[in-house]
Amino acid sequence: MSDQLYKIWFLVDPSKALIAIFAFLTVLALVVHMILLSTNDFNWLEDGVPASSAVVKAATPVVPQNQ
Repeated sequence: MSDQLYKIWFLVDPSKALIAIFAFLTVLALVVHMILLSTNDFNWLEDGVPASSAVVKAATPVVPQNQ
């Protein structure tokens, strides 16, 4: 690494850079979620399976009953 790498912060204001990175990552996350919601395989809002029953089915094992 260069010994003068710290001089980048003379050109870039750290507080503005952090706000810009936060804003960019927030927009990127929203875009990724909207892309996933627009697909049939990864749309968790309109798949027709209620969240509570999906969790119960995944958590309870199927055990046959002896009668």
